[in-house]
Amino acid sequence: MTEVGRWTTNDHEPRPVGARAIGRPIAPLEVKVVDEFDRDVPSDTEGELVVRLAGENPRKGFFAGYLDDAAATEAGWRGGWWHSGDVVRQDKSGMIYFVDRRKNMIRRSGENIAATEVETVLCQHPSISQIAIVGVSDERTGEEIFACIVPTPGCKADRELAQSILDYCNEQLAYYKAPGWILFLDHLPVTATEKINKAQIFAPGLDPKTLVGAIDLRSAKKRR
Repeated sequence: MTEVGRWTTNDHEPRPVGARAIGRPIAPLEVKVVDEFDRDVPSDTEGELVVRLAGENPRKGFFAGYLDDAAATEAGWRGGWWHSGDVVRQDKSGMIYFVDRRKNMIRRSGENIAATEVETVLCQHPSISQIAIVGVSDERTGEEIFACIVPTPGCKADRELAQSILDYCNEQLAYYKAPGWILFLDHLPVTATEKINKAQIFAPGLDPKTLVGAIDLRSAKKRR
């Protein structure tokens, strides 16, 4: 969090390595993991990370607010805690594991799906050069997973390849995490640091499902 800096440590045993562990809180930092109603969630349950400093004034010496943006400041400081926007889980030892940014979470039929998790799996498919997962509206499930894919050179971007990608995802993840839609693109926009810029893939207000070439795979998503 750029607002507050890093106040967790992962230098005490047991140290999870390569497991998206971001450490345990150290005093005077206090942390909680909460649901969308700011209620504490049980250990090993995904929720939003909220933080503050211990003491009478949790903002002092921590993060008082955004310059000239009181509304954004108060939206972040709710109930005396700073809402990070990060979805995490915390185990019984206090170790915190990063899942995804809250804005990258897709809620399908009551299930929270991290776009990063699906991207991590699909980027290993031999026919995928670049991948970006976004959420789109769906009349039945509320939201559905939409995969924007740049195929590797020489691959034929057609429904057969889309089905292959869906099958591959199903082998690695729960069926509901597989893409319900796939759109093959020539390229994906990137930031100055070469990260995919999801905000620039589609024009504001555009429904990607209406684009020519969008492949509907929803009927192929079945529980196994």
